[in-house]
Amino acid sequence: MTVGSVHGRFQPFHNGHLEYVLAAQRLCDFLWIGITKCDIAPVDSVQPGRSRERPENNPLTFFERLEIIAEALTSLGIDRGAFGFVPFPIENPERLHEFMPVLVPCYTTICEPWNEEKIQTLKKAGYDVRVLYRKEPKTVTGSHIRRDIVAGSESWKGLVPDATVRAVERLQLRDRLLRLQTGSVTDTVTL
Repeated sequence: MTVGSVHGRFQPFHNGHLEYVLAAQRLCDFLWIGITKCDIAPVDSVQPGRSRERPENNPLTFFERLEIIAEALTSLGIDRGAFGFVPFPIENPERLHEFMPVLVPCYTTICEPWNEEKIQTLKKAGYDVRVLYRKEPKTVTGSHIRRDIVAGSESWKGLVPDATVRAVERLQLRDRLLRLQTGSVTDTVTL
């Protein structure tokens, strides 16, 4: 049985993420989906000033992201037994081995400079990194989707799987994002 892995913040899971996950899924019998920034609470990190570390850019919990991705994949007919989830703390690379053995290849893409940095981090940690494709500039971003949600726009709905649309509405993600932007304490809502 061939096993592989993908990883990302998936804040929220969008069509670019789906394309990436499906490309890797076609290459293996079982796919581990690593959720980075699995602890959304602000912490001291290697790069504390990065936009990706800010709470307003990480509104969804580990479990919420897991459920969205699982629903998106199973709705396409992918067997739930063909993939699993694991925390993937790329922001603390010394801890990666606690969650994913180095024997599992890491599939990735190159869509922005962060991807190149991530590849080097994974290689330095001993992982076999396999680039699926290069697509620059990135056409869909989580930050663009989050901004559209906050603005009350509907255009983001065409950029995400139906599972994400349903979750954003059910979780009242717009309200959560607005609270995070104003620095209010977030309430954790599970699916």
